[in-house]
Amino acid sequence: MRQRTASALMLLLLLSSLSVGMASADFSQVRIPSIIDADDAGNSEYSQDFQSSSPWVESSLWERVDSGADQVRVTAITRSLGTLNQWQHDNGAIEVQKPAKGGESLVAIDPIDGQVDHRTFWMDAGIFHKLTGIPGIIAILDAEKAPEPYDTMPFESPPGFEPESVRSGEIHGANDAWERGYAGEGMIVAIADTGVDFGHPDLNGTQARVTDPKSPYEGWPLMFDHNSMYYWLVYGDAYPSRGTWYADTSQTDYDNNTDGLLDESGYNITGVNASLSGAYHLGEHPDWRLIDKAGGDVPILVVDDRVSGLYETVYPDINRDDDFSNDVPMRPGEETAGLDTDGDGLWDISGGLVYWVADGTNGVPYTDTYAARHGYANRIPGAGNLTLFMIESGSHGTLCASAVAAQGIVSDGKVLGMAPNATISSIGNHYSGGHALDGWRFIAEGYDGITITQGDQPHIGSFSFGYSSIDEAGADGYSLYLDWLTRVYNDNASYSVAIGNGGHGFGTAKVPGAAHGIFSVGAFSSRSSDSWGQNAPWSNRGPNVVGRMDPDIVSVGWSATGDIPLNQRSNANSAWGTWGGTSLATPIAAGLMALVAQAWQHNLGYHPGSQEFRDFVLSTSDDRGYEPFVQGGGWFNASRATATLDGANGTWWASPAQWNSGTFQGSHRDANINLMRPGQTQDVALGFENYGDTDVMLRFTPTAFEPLEHTVLVWESLGNGSEGGANDTWDGHQGDRPDLLIPLHISNGTEYRLPVDTLQLRARATIEYSAFDENQDRSSEERVFLQVYRWSDDDEDGIYVEDFDNDSMVDSDDWTESGELDEVTYWWSNGPNAEVRVGLPFEDARDGLFLGIWNHNGHLSDDPVRIEVDWTAFGSTGDDWITLPSTTVIPANDSASTQMTVSVPTDAQSGLHQHGVLIESFELDQDGNLTTTVPQRNWTLPVVTNVPWNGPFSLDARPLDGNVSNQTLYDEAWISGATRWNWRAESGDWRFLSVEWPEEWDTGGTAILDVDWDDNPYTDVDVLWLSEMPHGYSEDDPGAYGDSTFFIESRSTNNHAGSGSHNWGTYTGTSREMFAVPAEQGVHQMVLHTALHGVPTNDNALNISVGYIAAEESGFERVVTDWAEGSGVDAVHVVSTVPLSVDSVSAFGWSQPAHFDNETAFQDVSSDKMTASWWHNMTVENSTEFNIKMNAHDDADLDLFLFRDSNGDGSFSSGEEIARSWSGSSAESIRITDPEDGYYSVAVHGYSVPSGTVQFWIDIEVVGGDDLVITDQFSLTPVEIDSIWPNGSDTLAGQVPASALQVNLEFDRPETAGVWMGFIDITVEGDISLRLPYTYELVELDPEVSFEVPANLTQTNSVVPVRLHALDTGIGFRLDDLDWETADQGTSVPDADLVEAIDTLGAHHNLTEIWNSGNHFAMPENVSFREVWVNATLPTVEQWHDYRAVLTDISNNSAEAYLSVAYDVTAPALVLSNIPWITNEGNLTFTVQSEPGASLLHSGNPVQLDEGGNAVVTIGLTESEARSSADTAFYHVHGSSVFDLLVIDAAGNSLTREFTVVYDPNAPAAELLGATDQAGYQYSSSQIATPVNMSEGTLTASIPVDIRDWCLRISALNSLHQSEQCESEQMIPQAVLEDEPGHTSVTAQYQIDTTELPDGDYLISLEMTDWANNTATQEWPLALDRTVPIVEWEISPGTEEAFFDHRQGLSWLSSEEVYVRFTIDGVLVSERTATTSGELFELNRTGMHEVCMEAVDLTEPQENDNRFVECRSMLLDASIYSTHVTAGWDGGLMAVDQVEAILQRGPDQEIWWSRHGSDDRYLIEPGASVVTITFDLVEGENQFLVEIHALDHVDEYTLSIVRDTTPPVLSFSEVANRTTPLAITRVVSGICERGATVMLWTEAESVEFVCDQSEQFEVHIAIPESPGTHVIDGLTVDAANNQHTHSIEVVEQEWIDWAIEDARNSGPMLWWFSLSAIAILLAIAVPTTVLRRRRARREMIEKQGPDLDTIISEIEESGEPITAGLDDEQAE
Repeated sequence: MRQRTASALMLLLLLSSLSVGMASADFSQVRIPSIIDADDAGNSEYSQDFQSSSPWVESSLWERVDSGADQVRVTAITRSLGTLNQWQHDNGAIEVQKPAKGGESLVAIDPIDGQVDHRTFWMDAGIFHKLTGIPGIIAILDAEKAPEPYDTMPFESPPGFEPESVRSGEIHGANDAWERGYAGEGMIVAIADTGVDFGHPDLNGTQARVTDPKSPYEGWPLMFDHNSMYYWLVYGDAYPSRGTWYADTSQTDYDNNTDGLLDESGYNITGVNASLSGAYHLGEHPDWRLIDKAGGDVPILVVDDRVSGLYETVYPDINRDDDFSNDVPMRPGEETAGLDTDGDGLWDISGGLVYWVADGTNGVPYTDTYAARHGYANRIPGAGNLTLFMIESGSHGTLCASAVAAQGIVSDGKVLGMAPNATISSIGNHYSGGHALDGWRFIAEGYDGITITQGDQPHIGSFSFGYSSIDEAGADGYSLYLDWLTRVYNDNASYSVAIGNGGHGFGTAKVPGAAHGIFSVGAFSSRSSDSWGQNAPWSNRGPNVVGRMDPDIVSVGWSATGDIPLNQRSNANSAWGTWGGTSLATPIAAGLMALVAQAWQHNLGYHPGSQEFRDFVLSTSDDRGYEPFVQGGGWFNASRATATLDGANGTWWASPAQWNSGTFQGSHRDANINLMRPGQTQDVALGFENYGDTDVMLRFTPTAFEPLEHTVLVWESLGNGSEGGANDTWDGHQGDRPDLLIPLHISNGTEYRLPVDTLQLRARATIEYSAFDENQDRSSEERVFLQVYRWSDDDEDGIYVEDFDNDSMVDSDDWTESGELDEVTYWWSNGPNAEVRVGLPFEDARDGLFLGIWNHNGHLSDDPVRIEVDWTAFGSTGDDWITLPSTTVIPANDSASTQMTVSVPTDAQSGLHQHGVLIESFELDQDGNLTTTVPQRNWTLPVVTNVPWNGPFSLDARPLDGNVSNQTLYDEAWISGATRWNWRAESGDWRFLSVEWPEEWDTGGTAILDVDWDDNPYTDVDVLWLSEMPHGYSEDDPGAYGDSTFFIESRSTNNHAGSGSHNWGTYTGTSREMFAVPAEQGVHQMVLHTALHGVPTNDNALNISVGYIAAEESGFERVVTDWAEGSGVDAVHVVSTVPLSVDSVSAFGWSQPAHFDNETAFQDVSSDKMTASWWHNMTVENSTEFNIKMNAHDDADLDLFLFRDSNGDGSFSSGEEIARSWSGSSAESIRITDPEDGYYSVAVHGYSVPSGTVQFWIDIEVVGGDDLVITDQFSLTPVEIDSIWPNGSDTLAGQVPASALQVNLEFDRPETAGVWMGFIDITVEGDISLRLPYTYELVELDPEVSFEVPANLTQTNSVVPVRLHALDTGIGFRLDDLDWETADQGTSVPDADLVEAIDTLGAHHNLTEIWNSGNHFAMPENVSFREVWVNATLPTVEQWHDYRAVLTDISNNSAEAYLSVAYDVTAPALVLSNIPWITNEGNLTFTVQSEPGASLLHSGNPVQLDEGGNAVVTIGLTESEARSSADTAFYHVHGSSVFDLLVIDAAGNSLTREFTVVYDPNAPAAELLGATDQAGYQYSSSQIATPVNMSEGTLTASIPVDIRDWCLRISALNSLHQSEQCESEQMIPQAVLEDEPGHTSVTAQYQIDTTELPDGDYLISLEMTDWANNTATQEWPLALDRTVPIVEWEISPGTEEAFFDHRQGLSWLSSEEVYVRFTIDGVLVSERTATTSGELFELNRTGMHEVCMEAVDLTEPQENDNRFVECRSMLLDASIYSTHVTAGWDGGLMAVDQVEAILQRGPDQEIWWSRHGSDDRYLIEPGASVVTITFDLVEGENQFLVEIHALDHVDEYTLSIVRDTTPPVLSFSEVANRTTPLAITRVVSGICERGATVMLWTEAESVEFVCDQSEQFEVHIAIPESPGTHVIDGLTVDAANNQHTHSIEVVEQEWIDWAIEDARNSGPMLWWFSLSAIAILLAIAVPTTVLRRRRARREMIEKQGPDLDTIISEIEESGEPITAGLDDEQAE
């Protein structure tokens, strides 16, 4: 590779490509040659100066301007609409609105200024370049380029594989969310697309409405159509005059005769609600599909049927019968209409939706905001004159809307949205161009344009479109604007944005899906095979251009059912279809977001902010086993998300939910690039929320993907259908079966097994390009297809495919098990390289996974077609870049945080690293234990770490050797194909390399980009170079954005030919791409893109380098000050980090540039360049190039023009312009090569000068001349390089050059002084030129004249020589222009001893004679001198000699010199003052006086004297040390304190004096060693501070030896008492220079007498003064106390002899502070120090006690302390604590639940009680002396233990009672026989409880007895005699008085009743009754018939016996009178 690098230094080609890449820079449309200036590497074919304020400009705009367009339509994003508005007015760029028509009015609205906004307008292409210079402009977008919707229908699929309707809601958890109550209520989702058919039964009713009561549009649907709005506002047009969706309904008609027919139109309005104003408005429906389906124009009728003049009701005559009575009205609340053509109750034709009818007061909804934004007046339509429809221009928008909110009505619920209760706001006509950004902004602000209002704006936007041609996706103007909208402008607005369908390549995420703050959505699968959750191979992938992870989230995009507009189908039930793409995934995600947002509001009470919302969704998603650039955060899981918000136990979420490691510009940027350099570490706080009621433990494992297994297969696909050889039996492409079926994994097998740790399976295939597109016409021929199958061995035969002919091909006979093979994923796109992925493959494996391979369109041939197939298993490995605690616990209903640390190893490889943190969660129980050891959830937090390359670098690819360790999912040096010729520009594989270019590499050179791959005629890798530019939104969120973003500074030629296909083309014409870019400090992005993949392998191994070439700074400039050396030779070097191969070197020189630094320009006529206020004329001859640069010093827009007087008339006209530079700023430049000779003029034109005038600078440079020539050039050898740069080249940041070029030059000196320019053009192999400037500055210095000896102001006492020297290194001087003069009258000029000279030609001369003669004019005129020396001798006259010399050169530059010399022999005087023998000042200052001009030395160091010979000298002294030896004190003096002063005058006389000064800065310090009192007791200094009993004594102290005076005082602190004694030392210590030993202190004793001083606190002070007057006072405290304390004390309650209670209080009062010890019976009770205090204490026994009080005052530490002692004997009587229990029930039997006992106790005593047999004890706290206790009783024996404490013992009482609450047993019954009912005495027997009293009674008698031991009884008891039922009652009472009652009933019967009953019971009375009946019947006369019947009955009785029932019934009938008679008899 490196051998070819030199040929690839394509510096020219790089910069010539900038016409496309520098879309963000200013343009000067002047063509330039193929030359690059190394000092101006920013120049290009179009000269562009990048300005710090330059906006991002969409490149297609420059292309339109360059192609000659008259006008361009732009969208300008700006910070100041006011400034832009003014510029538009000034430059005629305001679109003119048509005037208001009938019923209309125009209302001017001022734009809101001071915030980021945008405006779209048409403008002249001729002034487009000015737009970039307008202050506040952030970006300029191409408004003629509309966004492109992503695919809506299924992608190419193999025959027989048609996608089916799938369960998107189920697999995303939407169904679970619905069950939780979250179906999207209250959420508005905006669909920015082709419109929405709200008449579709699945979408009717889903329209969002304005709910803001303050809005004039309340109740109307919330919709927006920027295209229709534009034509309405600007032109006043509506349908049918223009094809918009606004209907012109200004035509009016009347029904004046009330016949139901309109007067003019004849329309039937019978049954239609009448117009209250009488005026009916008419128009036509704007939906062309409706018109087409209905068969013609569809009239509409608009009626004011509610309020007169308020038109709200619209009737569309869909059936076109001119009768509106049978049409559906459209009005607020029911805004849709349709027609049911087949009678199934569903509309089959849609009339769309009406979302507003003009009310005559307000403008169209949103026009207040829209009109002001775009510079229009608001056009107010008349009432009823305008009707707004939302319809569908295609199907894409309706499909998207159905994914959000379809109701599942048509075709038995084929389509059901994710959020069926959400509502849809349609932003229709979105792809019509122009004002697309208004739809984006509408979502964030709603109708009123205010973000904070609610009820008139959506919550979520869904964008299923993109801009595929923008290559800097993520740093572009669209993406940054959208990020700002959601991050800054309204962070409650969230956007779900598709990333596109151009995969499978990395880096394909497109605008605006590559924006940072949005939800970027990728597509995953939901297949008809029941497989789901796999990456759709065509879904775009991340990263974006700055390394951000894309997508954020993935959802179903492959594929699902969706609704088709009704008017595109025959009926409603057919108005659906299957579709896919990220266009599907995006509204799926938006609908799911609506569910989650509803749950968020419900649970948290507010709408989520966009960024926290994104974190939440990502961290509740499912990990599907893919890397971040494929799945982002994971698969959207609405079930988990809503459950988390509901607080389901075990759920949690995290923030941040993804991390781009590192910083940019010193801080982490959430919305920009982030970089981490090797060795850097970053700490990240991960926050976790748990809304559940149980704790959750998280376990963390850093992880990254690693290859586990890699297999490569090469299939030479050839065949002729025969069986002759290998592969010959292949029968060519067959669509219904694969050509090869490769087993990847057999679940129950052993041969084909994926590694058990496999998380992701990747399979790829590449077909040789000659078979794919051999002729490179971009029409593919053969292709390779891949499909992964899932095998279900349904018949359990173990066969998945046959191979009957053993050719390894799948022939038709072999394809026997197709029914067992289901599709999991496939690649069927148009490209030479295919790829499929399967995440978590074991979830989809069933019985096996297989890879099917097709040679699509392959044909039978003897020529093999090579297809390389590989498949790789990837698993997880630990990642040592990330560290964090192993676990953390999130408390219930709380949050937690943990720190993640990302550390980049010092040897880390640069590039983008995908890794993450596997988070496993476990629910904890209340005790903190795991509820299960199996994680409840696994999710991987995605982390992307971008490690940049630094400066020049090289990256060599690893070999494509099939080694598994080399495999990778993303690698900068391996790039794949991934081109899709059925898609768009982004298809292909992309790589992004971050390059930090440090300051040390910014040395004026050029960077070389070099990307090299194996020679291949079909492969093309494009290279882009991005550099920093100011970030337009930095000031709004500096933390998230930083100061810079990126723009494309240079790039390969963009050969995109459409539909994702590219033409081949590299700058080198070979298999490498190379060009040069400006080497500028900062961060750059190097972007690689596979335009064509022609290599035979799946990976294309790239060798990448960024080199650097520069001129050695010291060699490319020359400054000549000595004209004698003006001509000569030079050698200059070009150094490089890459090899150089030079073809030629040429040079030009000299030419002199013109620089004007501070010129003035004025405001000129903007449209007339000839009014330019600044002109500069010049003649140009023999030049090769002409360069002009300029800029203004202040704010202005100046333009630069170049004219040539082509007609030679000496003046310049407009037509003689040959070049211009006229950007929007004043930074302009023009470059012309090979200019014609002639007369030129440069004009600066004041296009916009706000202040009227402005200062500017301008440089004019002409290249030409032949005074600089090349004599040789050669490349240096490595040895030469090492010798020249042994330590590296500074130009290469200290690196030794890889190659270097030496250029040898020869040059002639220019004629005149000045700065001259030369140029060295180096052409390297490949005809690439590098221009290096050579600066030659010829300097005309002033001449020099000087008296070389003696020095000026010399004073001497000897004779000295005098020498005058004159020199001019420039043009020279004449002898008569050199003058030596005297400066005063008393001085004479001596004759010269010798005069020598050198002329300008280098000749030597002796001029002594001519000089002394004074006839200097004798020298010839043509002789000029370079240098002259005049030598003379100073006269020996004792005085000052003053001379002056003057030199003037030929250029009239002059110089002069002076000399004063004195002769002097008098010695100086020395007068001193203020030098003491001792001082305490560290600096000694004294005055010195000597003669003027003398020199003073202090110990050898000079001291400056003033003109009068005076000086004030300050010196630092060395500290002296006071010592004592043999009782003699002295000072050791040394160092600077011993010095001398020496004064010397100019003649050399001197005087010396010596001094010694004692320097003592230290204040004396004393130490008190101790004290002795009158009794001889010793005290330390600290002991005397406590009271001592001292009346007199001695103080001993240590003091310094140099104390001169001392005083000792004892002073009372609180009174005036004081004693004092003072003394002085008379002997002065001596100063000693020798370092003699001695002591520094002595011991002194001071006698004190305190007898006259009262007790108290004193201060001992010792005042000392040493000999240096340092003073100090040492102080020590002294306390005196000689009085015994008086203490009064008492104990209460009690007397001095007795205690009244064991709880006692001691109180005492002392006369002074004392230390007290209080004891009882010798035991210490209390001790403390105080004046008064007390103590509470308790006695623990009764009886007599010894109580003592002892008190000592503060003399206690001393031996003779003052002490008080007193003791007392006191009695505590035991009777105080006697106890008693009163319980009258003790030992008894009771039938109660509770009993009470009364307890008596002593003071403060506890009572404890317990129940016998229970371990529980109960305390009655101390309190009242008499206590009542209530005991709860249990059935049976109850025994209680009561313990009453009596101070020193416990009294115990046992209480017992039997509880009997069970009623005694009592049960009895009657002892009866047949006749008992007739008896009045009855026998009763029963059972009872022994010992219980029993009483039985009736109304007639009672019986009482005690139950005996048998517990049985039998008694006789009488009952009343009256017949009937009688009660026998019983009562029993036991000893506990428990009672039990029982009763029975007995019957007393009359005889006849008894008899009948006895008969019925077959008793004896039966026969008696039978005989009686017979007798009665015989005796009664009856009719014959009766007699006969009786007889027959009798005969029957005689034969069969009597029928009892019959007889008895008859008796009863006949016996009633008999019974009555009996009663009467008895009564008598």
